[in-house]
Amino acid sequence: MPLFSNPLEAAAHRLSILPPMLDYFGVMGLHALIAGMRLGLFDALRGGPASAADLAGSLGLDRHATDVLLRGLTGLGYLRARGGRYRLTRTARIWLTTGSPACLAEGLYFWERTACVIWPQLESTVRDGSPITSLYALTESEPELSRSFQAWTAAVAGRQAPATASAIPVPAGARRMLDVGGGHARYSVELLRRHPDLRGTVIDLPQALESAAAHPRLTLRAGSFLDEDLGGGYDVVLLFNVMHCLDDQEVATLLGRLAKAVNPGGTIAIGDQFGDSVMPGRASRTLVDLLHLNYLVAGGGRLRGYKEVARLLKAAGFTRPRHRRPLRSPATELAIARAPR
Repeated sequence: MPLFSNPLEAAAHRLSILPPMLDYFGVMGLHALIAGMRLGLFDALRGGPASAADLAGSLGLDRHATDVLLRGLTGLGYLRARGGRYRLTRTARIWLTTGSPACLAEGLYFWERTACVIWPQLESTVRDGSPITSLYALTESEPELSRSFQAWTAAVAGRQAPATASAIPVPAGARRMLDVGGGHARYSVELLRRHPDLRGTVIDLPQALESAAAHPRLTLRAGSFLDEDLGGGYDVVLLFNVMHCLDDQEVATLLGRLAKAVNPGGTIAIGDQFGDSVMPGRASRTLVDLLHLNYLVAGGGRLRGYKEVARLLKAAGFTRPRHRRPLRSPATELAIARAPR
């Protein structure tokens, strides 16, 4: 959680009374969060409040250093302190404890690799426009990194999938679904749960599919959706968090192939972040801009606005594109269109 300033602190920042240190503190906050998770502090607090001395004793840590870390995590909003005892906030209980379905613990390696190895080379990308690496090629070659990346995205998807699936119009009598680049398969599984007559296929690279959720009506197909035959006769196609990884020609080609693979009247649902979306505040807008930078430096991708996505859908032959933003799925917006009848 970022540091939030009160009016006095914000005024000091605007007037440049203080040096621009908050971004530096943000990096410190990331490492404090990772340390807290790896040391077991959040899991140790699942049973109830505890003091720094109690936690240090049970986890074999230095008492003073533990207290300092706990204070930092409290300031970041992950813990609350009262009477010398610390307890979890709702955010920490949902995302940072291993007993939670949305736990991000397995995503820590991906966080560190991206923030501490790839991002320090951002200057080079801005100079010549070239990405430092292709994250997806990198994850395919490194199983541990792939597992961590899929765990992070699956944790987020697991919280958002119910609201997202309810916003996707599945045609009456639909039987077949294709999830392109679906990896962890959380969105597919939720749609299958809601539509008992539907059967699904997820196509993605082999390492990505290692983390796929299982379902008796879901088939996993290893391969590159950019090169291999996608088949046909689908009533629903999902394209989630893929477009921002592709260049313009790859997007146009893929959408054209999907238009041929979908039955007349079938649905395509594109889930992504859209660069032209209205955001509730400066923090949200900045997060989207930083995501854009991340896609650029870690793979040469970019965010597209919804209007551009709608034009691309129409150019590929889809009709009636529309924008949906499920209330309980804030990290993923939808562009939904139909294959012409």
